[in-house]
Amino acid sequence: MNFYTETDCMKRKWSIALILSSLLAGTCLLTTVTILFIVKSQSDQAAIESAEEHFNEITGKTAAKLDAFIEPISSLANVAGATLCLDGENVKKRKYCKLFEPLKAMLDSNIQLMSAYIGYEDGSFYQVLVPRGCRKVLAKYEAPPDCVYIERLVRDVDGQGRVQRWRYFDSALHRLGERIDTSSYDPRERPWYRQALLSCESIFTSPYVFSSSRMPGITCARTLGDGTGVLGLDISLKCLGSMLAKQHVSSNGLLWIVDKDNRIVAYPDQDWKLAKGSLQLPDAGSYPNQTVESVARNLPMPEGSGGCCSFFITDDGQEYMASLTPVYGESGLQLVIATAAPVSDITGHISRMSTRIWYGSAILLLILSAASAYIGRRASLALGVLLREARKVQDFDFSESIPLDSRIKEIYTLGRAGRVMKETIRDRTASLLAIQEKLENLVKCGLALSAEKDLEKLVTLIFESARDLVDADGGVLYLMEGDKLAVELLSLDSASIVLGGLSEKPAPRVMVIPEIVDFVSKDSVLRYACEAHNKREVLFVKGAELSLFPTGLKNEPERGHIHSMITAPIISRSDELLGVVQLFNPTEDPVSDSGMEEFLASFVAQAAVGLENRNLVNSLEELFDAFIKVIAASIDAKSPYTGGHCTRVPVLAEMLTRAVHETDHGPLKNFRVDSDEEWRQLWMAGWLHDCGKVTTPEYVVDKATKLETIYDRIHEIRTRFEVLRRDAEIEYYRNIAKGADEAVQKVKLANEIRQLEEDFEFIAECNIGGEFMSDERKERMVEIGKRTWMRHFDKSKGVGYMELERMNESGEDLPVRETLLSDKPEHIVARTKNYNHIKDVQGNPLNVPEYEYNRGEVYNLMISRGTLTDEERFKINEHMLSGLEMLAQIPFPKHFERVPEIATGHHETLNGTGYPLRKDSGSLSIETRILAIADIFEALTASDRPYKKAKKLSEALKIMTFMRRDKHIDADVMDIFLRSMVYMEYAEKFLSPDQCDVDDISPYLDGKD
Repeated sequence: MNFYTETDCMKRKWSIALILSSLLAGTCLLTTVTILFIVKSQSDQAAIESAEEHFNEITGKTAAKLDAFIEPISSLANVAGATLCLDGENVKKRKYCKLFEPLKAMLDSNIQLMSAYIGYEDGSFYQVLVPRGCRKVLAKYEAPPDCVYIERLVRDVDGQGRVQRWRYFDSALHRLGERIDTSSYDPRERPWYRQALLSCESIFTSPYVFSSSRMPGITCARTLGDGTGVLGLDISLKCLGSMLAKQHVSSNGLLWIVDKDNRIVAYPDQDWKLAKGSLQLPDAGSYPNQTVESVARNLPMPEGSGGCCSFFITDDGQEYMASLTPVYGESGLQLVIATAAPVSDITGHISRMSTRIWYGSAILLLILSAASAYIGRRASLALGVLLREARKVQDFDFSESIPLDSRIKEIYTLGRAGRVMKETIRDRTASLLAIQEKLENLVKCGLALSAEKDLEKLVTLIFESARDLVDADGGVLYLMEGDKLAVELLSLDSASIVLGGLSEKPAPRVMVIPEIVDFVSKDSVLRYACEAHNKREVLFVKGAELSLFPTGLKNEPERGHIHSMITAPIISRSDELLGVVQLFNPTEDPVSDSGMEEFLASFVAQAAVGLENRNLVNSLEELFDAFIKVIAASIDAKSPYTGGHCTRVPVLAEMLTRAVHETDHGPLKNFRVDSDEEWRQLWMAGWLHDCGKVTTPEYVVDKATKLETIYDRIHEIRTRFEVLRRDAEIEYYRNIAKGADEAVQKVKLANEIRQLEEDFEFIAECNIGGEFMSDERKERMVEIGKRTWMRHFDKSKGVGYMELERMNESGEDLPVRETLLSDKPEHIVARTKNYNHIKDVQGNPLNVPEYEYNRGEVYNLMISRGTLTDEERFKINEHMLSGLEMLAQIPFPKHFERVPEIATGHHETLNGTGYPLRKDSGSLSIETRILAIADIFEALTASDRPYKKAKKLSEALKIMTFMRRDKHIDADVMDIFLRSMVYMEYAEKFLSPDQCDVDDISPYLDGKD
């Protein structure tokens, strides 16, 4: 095993030319480096010492010039402060104009001054400024262009407050203009004023922004001799920069001044801008000049009066020498003079000498190396060409190369072998890349086919993928319809003509029975489709002139248009033939390319999986849909009271949903049903909205009288009245037999019979449900029920086990006297399901009656409204709870998971009074509200209910208007229901013409009754 990489091998092999050249060059180089090292180290030391002396000299000169720059100003301030005093009378009379001449003289004799001024203890302020031709300063003070002197006076004026007067003069002191404005300036608040009061000599402030010019500078201030004010002289920092620009350090050297906080005070020819706020002197550590920034970062500020000198390297790798020297003048200014220069400026002459030595050595080295390299190069040139070619192959670069021409036989043979190897690898790589691309496309097609459910998209995807796989210019896709092959998609002339699939033009309705293959023309593509079906194998045709079936196109394809073809059957995993695909004029030849044949077989298998999955999904959907419809139909067929309700509600719900979906204004303008799955979810909910009714007993739903169960128990009551009548007649005859007066007994019998008839008539009338039953009628019914009759037979004989258990009687002595109406234990049916696991939206348990049924005769006849007891009414409403439980057992996929919520909420109301969960407007979806309106409208207008007459549109809409007002149904959905004429669209399909009596919907809009 070779443990060396290609890089390791290259490190251990050297060319002849390189070895000879390296030996000579190394000897010469070593000698030169040694000499240069000795000369340069000694020379650099001497040059650095000389540079330190030069820096000290420059720093001293700069400090002297700085003192000469500052000290005259200090002396001038001391002299002027002692002499420029207005007597008390002049101050009182505000004769500040006498100060103009002396202040002007100071400014004329000191060009470094910008202005001179005096601030008085009463807050008045007098100033003379010289713009010195600066346009920015003139613009700042709004001075004329030829202004030379500016006079400024700030003082308090009675009745006007603090007034500021500006006067402008030319060089001849002619007044050019004047302006007056207000000012809040008070000299007593300025730092220069406060600092001067604390000293008996002149002081210098730290650099700051002048209040009037907004330019940075330094102020020299001195208390006036009489103590009535402070004299101030403003020095521009620009003057210091101009002074530094005249100092020469070296060709690339630099000199600048910083304060004790290492901020730039003066920089050569620095152009200070007019300050817009408080002065922020630039920090040397962030100054845009790289030299200044590097000195600030690498050299600490000196402590005391001693300076420091050091070396550092800038970010661009250049070595610098720098020094920092503090200057503490008598004026109190604490400044540091910084000097820096590249080491190359200091030791440049030494470097130039070293360079000349290097050049001489290099020339000698080149002469010696050239002779040795020439010989080795001639021998290694051919090997270098071979090495480059090998590297190109390694990088998969198969571009053409210049043929190797060498007089060495072995090298020439090696070059030819390398060229052949390169061509072989190139061809093989191209083939592998093509196979890889087809394999990737095959995998993508398989994923797409497995995910697609729409038949048209699936057919188009199968055909286009097969066509691209073999690079065909057309073809046909057949699918099985029963025992026939039917054309689903036809493509001709490289997809310029496409029929079927996703195209707008339908495919030709051509069908053929594969078993009649012998009767189909031998040159027809249909014959090969039948043969592929029957033989269940791929067929290849080349060099033929095939004909196409009629396409219905204006210009039918001519014979010979198809000269080669691949026909492949599509067979499922269960060996069911699903279809056939034909590809016309493929450029790829599966016969000569076994790999292509495998690709084609794999693709056809994937297509079969896609079609089989689609068929399976569709079959399951159709099965589930049929199951849903069977449940709905069974509910409708179960009772004539529901009729076709479960069939019509989904239709109306879809109509209304589409109207809400299409609305573009109002509160529901953002409601959308975007996907087919959402429409299908709504369809399912509509069909299953009353699925719980399969558990509701018919006799409860159909209960027409109070005593009706499976039969109407009024017949039992009537039989008891018959018994009482017979008893009265028997009593009559017994009394006659005993000798009683016959006339009296006849009257008595007639009265008894009349009373029985009246009582039964009353009981029968009570049995018919009404809107209200008074307390008097209830009391009369109770009194009638207290009448007794004699039972002679055992009531436990011939009854069912459950009823016998409810009787709970061990035995009785017959005959037994019983009341005419009674509530007996056997009338009570215990509850078997309490729904404790279901809570309403507030988390409260449901209001469930104690008993499943209470069939007591008195209890039922005492019903105040209608014919249903509380238990029976809950039993009817219980169909929603049963629906909840039934739908909860169905494992709906994620895109249908809202079916139970939509289907079981149509009896809820917006005000929370509905059932079963007492939801309110905050917990009812739009789909649920739509289904509620559809359910109500269908129930009101249905004509197949035997217990009621179908209501007209006007009656139904009026009732729904009341329900909208009471917040039982959604007002916004109801508004769309009316405005979009959904009610009329439904009426035209399902209602009789005499029900359609609404022409104007305005009375039913906006809550109108």
